[in-house]
Amino acid sequence: MQVLVENVSKHFAGAIALQNVSFEVCSGSIHGLVGENGAGKSTIGKLVGGVLQPNDGRVIYDGDDRLVSSPREAIERGIAAVQQELVLCQELTVAENICLGRESTTLGFLRNRESLREFNQLRDELGFELDGRARLRSLSIADQQQVEILKALSRNARLIVLDEPTSSLTPAETVHLHQVVKRLAKERGTTFIYVSHFLDHILSSCDAVTVLRNGKHVQTGPAKDETHASLAAAMLGRDLSDVFPPKKAPPPTSAVKLSTSELTRRRKFENINIQVKAGEIVGIAGLVGSGRSEVLRSIFGADEFQSGMVAIDGYPVGRHTPITAMRNGLAMVPESRREQGLFLEHSIAENISLINFSELRPFGIVNRGKEAEEIRKWAGRLNIKCTSTDALVSSLSGGNQQKVLFAKWLAGNPSVMLLDEPTRGVDIGAKSEIYNLIAELAARGMAILIVSSELEELVGLCHRMYIMRKGSIVGEKSADEIEIGAILRECLGVYEGDLHSKDFCNPLRLIDWRDQCVSRTMG
Repeated sequence: MQVLVENVSKHFAGAIALQNVSFEVCSGSIHGLVGENGAGKSTIGKLVGGVLQPNDGRVIYDGDDRLVSSPREAIERGIAAVQQELVLCQELTVAENICLGRESTTLGFLRNRESLREFNQLRDELGFELDGRARLRSLSIADQQQVEILKALSRNARLIVLDEPTSSLTPAETVHLHQVVKRLAKERGTTFIYVSHFLDHILSSCDAVTVLRNGKHVQTGPAKDETHASLAAAMLGRDLSDVFPPKKAPPPTSAVKLSTSELTRRRKFENINIQVKAGEIVGIAGLVGSGRSEVLRSIFGADEFQSGMVAIDGYPVGRHTPITAMRNGLAMVPESRREQGLFLEHSIAENISLINFSELRPFGIVNRGKEAEEIRKWAGRLNIKCTSTDALVSSLSGGNQQKVLFAKWLAGNPSVMLLDEPTRGVDIGAKSEIYNLIAELAARGMAILIVSSELEELVGLCHRMYIMRKGSIVGEKSADEIEIGAILRECLGVYEGDLHSKDFCNPLRLIDWRDQCVSRTMG
């Protein structure tokens, strides 16, 4: 199905979400939509899927410019949307979800066997590996997304909108989803509009990509002609080199703030020796499963280690808990803000003050005025965009949620920050703000240890880097040795002869090689 978006504008209560946006999606292609949070990409997806209607302009489907006024009408015309928050019935089976709303009946009774037969036929035709009798609640998010795709195809959808489909997936699940989408586009001619802030995924999976900025169309072109840097520059309106702040190395006389000696946790990592000086940003690179996140958790006391030592300012802290770690000046931004870092259904103020401001609560009596003043101060320092600090964290964008998580820890005035995937799930603009914050904290003398799956992030931020593989540190890189190709080779345990040297200068080839290895690791 060909889609033509022609001079489309959309307003919400006076705010302009889209302004005169035009681009074309070719039939049978995978078309990426990228932009910062608020750029209008999800709004486009909802307009195409019939969830919203434009104020001006029109969306034309295979030459038909009739308005799609609802998701039901969209389905009738062969259009389906898989939203970031899946709309499925957890207590029903896979087959029942796929046939929901059009079940076979006899004298008012459901014919579940007929639904299962229809599901099995569709599954076998497309090569999906799902059990139609399984309850949806028993499936992973990746499998549930496959159910949504099957549900769309069972309704003869020729156009499917995927809105942030990989935001909750592991690397291996992401690879599998991309394989499914590519196969459907190639073999069935299904057209996909793929909304994502993961530029790696757009580059490796899409045929074409449209960039939006501040509700306006910036460019549309073949994905093969783009790079991570060119897309980011188009999204931001400035060069990608401006995303990372200048590196300012700590003075040679800086004291060691954090160190580990022969730190070991059975079956996770062993003999880990790390040092981080005041004012230094040190990275840990490695594939999923290398033990990098587990090292941070043990340093913070969230997981117990069996042997070795953690020292702050040269003093051992012994077998400790997060509470004792915090008392010793440690803070940790965890990998998942939703599950480990924030209470999403509580306010910004409650999250920031949760573990802080004890000095404002003498004898258990809260000084509300001073506490509110401190909360506003931290919200302002981190540029958290919100109507009020009383707003629920769940109402914020991913980037602003991550800033709340940083504010929660920074309000405790730590001297060492442990950062596990500090920009996961945020757009490139919010990433730039977080990078500047990290550099500013280091410039003030804070010691920072960071784990990230994005090698570009580590290269752009770190003064030094450790490389982990299979639970051990296999290399260390100084500032002048930090380079993506060399780091990736050590992460993977391969030599230059395993790939042509030019492959290590090609971001797409690196991404493909990394994803293959991650897929094997996870599978």
